Amino acid sequence: MDGTLALARPDGVRAYGLTTGEPLWSWQPPGDGDQVIAHASQDTTDGVVVVLHHDDGHEDDGRRNDGPEDDRHTDDEHTDDHHGDNRRTDHGHGDGDNGHTDGEHEDNRRTNDGHGDDRHTDNEHEDNGRTNDSHARVWHVRLTGLDLRTGTAVWTRDQRADELGSVGADAPEVALGGSRVAAATARARDGGTETTVRVLDARTGALQWERPLPEGRRDAFVLTAGPVVVSTAGPEEPDPQDVRPRLHVVSEDVEQAVELPPLYEAFGAHPVIVGDTLAVELVPPQPCDTEHMGSTLRAVSAATGEFRWSWSSTYGRTIFPLAHRGALVVLNGYADRATVLDPADGRVVAERSLPGYSHQARLVASGDCLAVVCTAPRTATRVRVFRWK
Repeated sequence: MDGTLALARPDGVRAYGLTTGEPLWSWQPPGDGDQVIAHASQDTTDGVVVVLHHDDGHEDDGRRNDGPEDDRHTDDEHTDDHHGDNRRTDHGHGDGDNGHTDGEHEDNRRTNDGHGDDRHTDNEHEDNGRTNDSHARVWHVRLTGLDLRTGTAVWTRDQRADELGSVGADAPEVALGGSRVAAATARARDGGTETTVRVLDARTGALQWERPLPEGRRDAFVLTAGPVVVSTAGPEEPDPQDVRPRLHVVSEDVEQAVELPPLYEAFGAHPVIVGDTLAVELVPPQPCDTEHMGSTLRAVSAATGEFRWSWSSTYGRTIFPLAHRGALVVLNGYADRATVLDPADGRVVAERSLPGYSHQARLVASGDCLAVVCTAPRTATRVRVFRWK
């Protein structure tokens, strides 16, 4: 049976046949357009994709979704299927930029060929009802599980907003994946701030585990939920030895830090893990001319942080890596070339040209199909699907 490609935007989710492009179903959050989608999982469990939606955050009706007494729905309640299409926010702008500048939007995509083949996605509150990044505070949060084949809401429930930090559309402190919700929350502790990673069961809201990040790390962004990968910045009063960004691979028992190499400015926003190998783009300082600049993918041990290999592309400034079938598939910044790498040593296994190009493209794969989705906010959403030969 053909797979399903689901595109998520703020006002809903729309699904298409992966190989046919035929519209299959659409769904939007309940209400009269006063809810938006902030996050959606990019994998499925038992054919169900999880969507996090909430009120628009600009009006306070006097109720807070921060306690059991506020729950208005049960875990078993279903939501009617509606029509719409959805987008998630990320960071980035311009041709070939995969997302390192604040303020732009991109789509969530996921494919399903029967078993959920893909694996892949917010700051402290102030007392004035807004987050400290000037976005309205969200009070009422819900999670809904959608059957990827039919669009039917198979379950829906309320979620305590204060357990997730800031979950607005531009807030990257929450990620969904592997039937769980991962969030980084910052709380005052003894005159300082302690940031804790919390992992909840997406279906029930039960706390699975929590773990503090190293003292002094701030601006924690959850990049992936399965496994949990978090990026942090250095302390507000920096020690020269401890100011550079880090990645943290976090589990219930272990937190492994990955250091940013010299000469680079940041990690890419889309790390992937294949087996014990974590691969992530390295972002160099922005030069005056970025059009002809290549990109670097760095691989380290997810367990120890030890360097394994690096691979450089000359086809555009940014790259997007995807874990698929035990390999790394890398999309270049112009979205006109896909390269398959062996995660063990970075060796190029195969490479294909992809006719056409897209701005801020993202890649998903199902079986031998690659779907390339243009996510640039000022461009009509464009999807190109290729069968690998």
